[in-house]
Amino acid sequence: MNRYVFYILWESILTIGLLFVNRHLLDDRFNGSIAAMLISAVIGTLFLIIFSKSLERFPNQGLPEILAQYFPKWISACLLCIFSILLLSEGCLILGGLSAIINRFLLPNLQLTSIFVLFFLVVAWGASRSSKTVLSTLEITLVICTPVFYFLFFKLLFSPGVEWNAIKEMRDYVFIAPKWSNITEASSTFSGFVGLTIFNRTIPSKMKGWFIALVILLGLHTLAMNFFMPIGFLGTMGVEDFVNPGISTIDSIRFELGLFERAIFVFLLVFLMFALMYSMITMHVGIELLQGCFSQKMLSSNRKAQIFKWVVLSFIAILTGLYFYIFTEKSIMEKSIYWLEFRFVTEFLLVATVSFLAFRKGRRP
Repeated sequence: MNRYVFYILWESILTIGLLFVNRHLLDDRFNGSIAAMLISAVIGTLFLIIFSKSLERFPNQGLPEILAQYFPKWISACLLCIFSILLLSEGCLILGGLSAIINRFLLPNLQLTSIFVLFFLVVAWGASRSSKTVLSTLEITLVICTPVFYFLFFKLLFSPGVEWNAIKEMRDYVFIAPKWSNITEASSTFSGFVGLTIFNRTIPSKMKGWFIALVILLGLHTLAMNFFMPIGFLGTMGVEDFVNPGISTIDSIRFELGLFERAIFVFLLVFLMFALMYSMITMHVGIELLQGCFSQKMLSSNRKAQIFKWVVLSFIAILTGLYFYIFTEKSIMEKSIYWLEFRFVTEFLLVATVSFLAFRKGRRP
């Protein structure tokens, strides 16, 4: 097992849940969210096993190379375009959501647009680097930030401010049938495997059984933490009064000793690193998939490839900036449900396509 595969999946688990999934699941906490988390773990396990086993038949190849072997150019280009739009939009939505959080809690006097542009420049530069550079940066980020993240988690867990009775009340809603939207939302926590469509060129995607079990346990742990901790601190009814219940929960704890009294400042710095890194990964994979739609002659030189990447990323960033300018944050959170459902359908299409091609290759003499 290559450690970078674990890093890619782990980064997705730590990041995506807090920005979008946390709010939606808490909104439906009495309508099947707990069951949705359990079902999403099963779906995530199936997707991860099928996709990783399928990629083992295509060593050192990315999705563009795999599709080019079996499909006509126009079909391959259409599929790559769909998958790249999913990833590029995900990266920009993460940047927009992160900018709104930083603007509210850390830099209220700075315009949201300025924060977004700054984050975009950092992420776009990183996303335009090579896959090896992106993976090395990911490793450094996780090694530095993960210990701090889990220190804050245990600080929350053992805080006297946790109302365990509020958490215990949720036992009455475990067996309520979930909505389809809740399942698709929760399953996005396990969607980090999509990054292997490009990183399979650089690292082997082979996974052992214990590794898959570890990833699923980490995903369930993160979902449970993001779901139950806000309820424990803010109450079963009070949690709905907050736009970012997860962030507000972190703001409930204090450091008695240290440079910062409010834990939220430390958490936001750590989460900033996680979110920027995850956005960098999704944009890198998205732009590499989009490049696969064009012939190698069009992007033959490194200069042409870099110009292409910056033009595409800038165009997506402008659309995202306009989106966040026109709509309120609450409206964006409500509309993100449709994007999460689109993401689930697209990932199912990706897994089905790659597994079908792997099956065809296995039947060849």
